Amino acid sequence: MTSNTLKKTLLKSHRATQSDNSAFSDQVSGNHYKKLKIQPLTYCMANDFNACQTHITKYISRYNLKHKDKKKQIEDLEKAKHVIDMLIEEIKK
Repeated sequence: MTSNTLKKTLLKSHRATQSDNSAFSDQVSGNHYKKLKIQPLTYCMANDFNACQTHITKYISRYNLKHKDKKKQIEDLEKAKHVIDMLIEEIKK
């Protein structure tokens, strides 16, 4: 089985676990997360991420999907960078 075939099989399996009336199958305000193979929140919850990790994943995942304007893209990346700085500060305590 090729790597690409395996990815498609795993994705199909993952999507089969999401019912059409699940909150994860809907998105409020936009469709940028629905363009991804796995929504960031689903990934973060499955991996027991903390709040900082979740926010970082969200901003990095959406910066070029939600915004076409480069200024807005940079804004999302700056948000991710800010949360990384907060996480580093928290770890150093």
